[in-house]
Amino acid sequence: MLALSSCNSSHSDKRTVEGADLYKDTSIKYARRFIINHGNGFKVIHILANRETSDTSATFILYDSILPHMEFKNSHFIKTPCTRVIALSSIYANMITEVGGLKNIIAIENVDYYNNGGITKAVEAGKIAQVQRNPEIDKETILKLNPDIIFAFGMGGSSGEFDAKIVESGIPVVISLDHLERSPLARAEWIKFFAAFVNRSDEANIIFSQVEKEYNELKALAKNYKDKPNVLTELKFGDTWYVPGGKSYMAQLINDAYGNYFWNEDTASGSLHLSFEAVFKKAQKADIWLNVSMCTTKQQVIAQDKRYGDFEAFKNNSIYNNNLYSNKLNYTIYWETGMIYPNRILSDMIQMFHKQAKDSLDRPFYYYHQLN
Repeated sequence: MLALSSCNSSHSDKRTVEGADLYKDTSIKYARRFIINHGNGFKVIHILANRETSDTSATFILYDSILPHMEFKNSHFIKTPCTRVIALSSIYANMITEVGGLKNIIAIENVDYYNNGGITKAVEAGKIAQVQRNPEIDKETILKLNPDIIFAFGMGGSSGEFDAKIVESGIPVVISLDHLERSPLARAEWIKFFAAFVNRSDEANIIFSQVEKEYNELKALAKNYKDKPNVLTELKFGDTWYVPGGKSYMAQLINDAYGNYFWNEDTASGSLHLSFEAVFKKAQKADIWLNVSMCTTKQQVIAQDKRYGDFEAFKNNSIYNNNLYSNKLNYTIYWETGMIYPNRILSDMIQMFHKQAKDSLDRPFYYYHQLN
């Protein structure tokens, strides 16, 4: 990965690098963690490590045929389309697949996490390899595969987070920061980022435009309902109950579905680390309880801690989980496609939060089901 000494100029609508005019992609309206600038036959993509100062943590120059004469410190020049892609997350693999890039994927991390039929069949047929069946990444297989690009998960954006042997080989590694976006539409807009590497930007723009349109229509619809239920999420893990911060992705979804999130006034975009007692004191009378780990019944919930039965949402059968559709190992499709289609998550939430919405929306649930 790369370090770029300065990228503030990449925020201008137009700039020149050794005579090449660059125009910022103004269609990117929500994402704050990447920027795409367009040139004649190439694109310059900056990944931003810090949303407040817009510090660039990585830069990729994607070109069609002619290598651009540009100077970015430690830049990766990548000829597109990338036909040998390793995607180390079901989210990344599904974004590439959604825009028509399934054949470009040569490896994923672990098929156990996948519901996508195209990907699972390709793994079974030996067309897609698995390179992280265990916690340790299979670097020897990756080096033999010789990919054009690797999309990996990280918390910063530096290749220092990835295996040094692979980085030293010269294989470009993208540490994706989509999970650090604060809003559902911002995260969904990363489909444009992944599509750029496989020359599928037109397809990504069409998908995102439809998602954006429906999401905003549903958000406006939700405000018409009078009831605004109080919403709790998650179960505790060990002794700690990790609840989404008030500026998090999940808090935004709850607000957009016209629900009242208990920690709405909090300013954190990550998780809050709370005790059972702290959550119980604040949310004992929650109307709705969401995202209860991998549970499919109320009995499984209370089996983890009998105190869960003291919550009003438990007593009133108002617990919903996002694993309506899961594979044989109980991994839900929610993470694979929900990040691409937050409009579908919002549709489910509106119907869960507002009973009268089920008739007016007249659509099935995509991810959630009520626990009995």
